[in-house]
Amino acid sequence: MPSKYGKEFAVPKEFPSVLKAFTRECLRSQPSNIYEFGAQYFTELQAQADAAANADAGGARRLSKAELEELLRTMFIEADADGSGALSINEFKDVLKMADLGLPEKEARKILAEADMDGNGEISYEEFVPLAVDLVHAMYARMDAEEASAEEEAQAREEAKNYLVHGMNQEEVETIMGEIFKKSDVDGSGHLDVNEFQKCCKDADIGLTRKEVNILMHQCDVDGDGTISYDEFVPLCFEMLVEIMKDELLQEKRSGDDLVVFLQEIWAQADSRHSGLLGVTEMKQALIAADLGLNKVQLHSVLSEGSYDENGECDYAAFAPKASQIVYRMLDMDAQIERAEAINGMLGGEGGGEKVHGMDNATFTGSLQQIFDDATGGAGVVAVGQLVPLLQSCAIPFSGQEMNGLFSTAADFAVEGGMVDYVGMCEYAFYIVLYIQQDGAIY
Repeated sequence: MPSKYGKEFAVPKEFPSVLKAFTRECLRSQPSNIYEFGAQYFTELQAQADAAANADAGGARRLSKAELEELLRTMFIEADADGSGALSINEFKDVLKMADLGLPEKEARKILAEADMDGNGEISYEEFVPLAVDLVHAMYARMDAEEASAEEEAQAREEAKNYLVHGMNQEEVETIMGEIFKKSDVDGSGHLDVNEFQKCCKDADIGLTRKEVNILMHQCDVDGDGTISYDEFVPLCFEMLVEIMKDELLQEKRSGDDLVVFLQEIWAQADSRHSGLLGVTEMKQALIAADLGLNKVQLHSVLSEGSYDENGECDYAAFAPKASQIVYRMLDMDAQIERAEAINGMLGGEGGGEKVHGMDNATFTGSLQQIFDDATGGAGVVAVGQLVPLLQSCAIPFSGQEMNGLFSTAADFAVEGGMVDYVGMCEYAFYIVLYIQQDGAIY
């Protein structure tokens, strides 16, 4: 219990971003000893900050080889009080420190390690100066390369954050996961046990793979008590998913021609009649079981591209090549970033202006539900066999692909007696049609 006499400390406003950055490095490195890793991480972080401060103050210098050699030689001679042509190790350290070369401490230690001390423990600066010049410039080059690489990785990570995690941005992921977490927390304790957490991730229906769920579960149990708290989970969820997807997004089974074969195999396993045909529900269930990491909208978008006969069945072997291209595009980070940028461009750089068939979300949903209300007297449910005829006869000019996408959602809203909850389906339909229209405009 905190004492009323204790000193109060203010948490720096930069602390959350520092903690998030450290968490990302832990996720990427998976250190065996997090305490040693943390000590080294923050030591180097401070060294980088000090170097940056020196650079801003004009202290750190990047000299040419000739300038550097002249500087070191002059300083070494000045430090060589007895004119022996050599420096002690402490004198040598002082020279490097005074030279203010803009090197982090660990890089300076590497230069010291290259020094060839004689039997008296001294360093001959006539022999070492040329080597030191080459070492310093090599370190400059490596530091520049590491900085550029870090900037590229940071940019890629920021793009991933902005444009995707299973097709969603950070706000969408955190909103969905936060809502599902609270629904799963029946007793309102703010904590979920392992089974509840796994169910929470499954209910979120954003395409989390089993591996992602396991990583989230283990990494979010910060205090190791076997439960996951809301405060531990939601702030870190998106950061963790970005790292997982950045490093392991495309597995071998998801590449090129292998994906075609993979889809054919999983659909063939679902084909209990060995007919070569599957209904949309069977194809969807097989895709979910394949654990590819597609969210619900993406699943229905894939299935909307199929060609279905009068019985609503698809030749899955013939469909697999086309489906694999769509799935691959959905799983590829670069493709998703390009997709998001293209959509942003179509919207004039502003979000929230999405429309389908000239209608915003509320108008579209209301118009579609009215069609079913008129046909059923507002019953809230409709026979699955009536879906397609009603959609075909309505005033909204659905394309064949959009019809397929909407029909594929029927299983998600099925109720007893072969009926479909059309209210729930209509609320979801906007996102299905929007995704299909966006893809059609881009690809």
